[in-house]
Amino acid sequence: MATLGLIGSGNIGATLARLAVDAGLDVVLNNSRGPQTLSDLVTQLGPRARASTPPQAAAAGDWVVVTIPVGAIEAAPGTRSPAGPS
Repeated sequence: MATLGLIGSGNIGATLARLAVDAGLDVVLNNSRGPQTLSDLVTQLGPRARASTPPQAAAAGDWVVVTIPVGAIEAAPGTRSPAGPS
């Protein structure tokens, strides 16, 4: 089965996770506070979902979607500003 990696699990990320699970995809998600803070969401989503770190979600996903605020992009591992290097 295909896996969706989600970088960010706020309103948009959590909604995408629910839609993906409903469509039969596995979901690997994370947030800026760490995998341990996602236990309620993972429980709600069921056995197709698991919490991880951002690099783990990126590596696990057949598709990866970034759902973090634009201002937080530079803090994400392996990313740079949309404007490019300074």
